[in-house]
Amino acid sequence: MLHPAVVVADEPVSALDVSIRAKVLNLMMDLRDEFVLAFLFISHDLGVVRHIADDVLVLYLGRTCEQGPKERIFAKPLHPYTRALLAATPRADPTHRGQRQVLHGELPSPLDPPKGCAFHSRGPSTAASSLATMPRPSPEPFPETGTPS
Repeated sequence: MLHPAVVVADEPVSALDVSIRAKVLNLMMDLRDEFVLAFLFISHDLGVVRHIADDVLVLYLGRTCEQGPKERIFAKPLHPYTRALLAATPRADPTHRGQRQVLHGELPSPLDPPKGCAFHSRGPSTAASSLATMPRPSPEPFPETGTPS
């Protein structure tokens, strides 16, 4: 029998009915706990990410925008793209809705991404400094070991 340490799950519940989705997510979490598995969980559904993830990595045009513990990413996102994603996430409670952020400009080509931060032409700040440098995510320590991720 195989005993994987990591399972890659690319949009595993995106096409499922809500009730089946919950059962599959709960099964994944049970398997994670029982077999000490790590999941590389790829999803566009931030509600699902919030439910299942411990650590979050946000990508834009295939580049890392932000990485860190789920609690920090959802409570205090640092990158403008992460803030825009979270503001666009539907919420059932109208008192907790974020202020919608309108993105301007054209989506750059992933085949020929702009130099520096790929989001600079669409975000709120188009300062020359953001054109020249691509932000690097600061490594957050793993809670169990204290070593950088």
